Amino acid sequence: MADLAITENRDEHRYEIQDGEGGVLGYLEYLTREGFTVLPHTEVDRSLRGRGWGDRLARHALDDLRSKGAKVYPTCPFVERWMERHPEYDDMRHQL
Repeated sequence: MADLAITENRDEHRYEIQDGEGGVLGYLEYLTREGFTVLPHTEVDRSLRGRGWGDRLARHALDDLRSKGAKVYPTCPFVERWMERHPEYDDMRHQL
């Protein structure tokens, strides 16, 4: 498998795990709202499951959003559970 990288695809409104050959092996979608960002869905290819790529994807997305001053509202169960296990991201939560 080629080297994998996580990048933001602004046109598709998501962070992607890319395989270096143009293929997407996972993504975390986001929807920008006034004052916060919704995180509705995460998908990781079966070939990467159990290898920590979902964790890396969530951390990368949240770190990038934090650097932009964003508050987040996770509706994706994976991201919600991930944030519960990483309280250092609690300050990013948007309260409805």
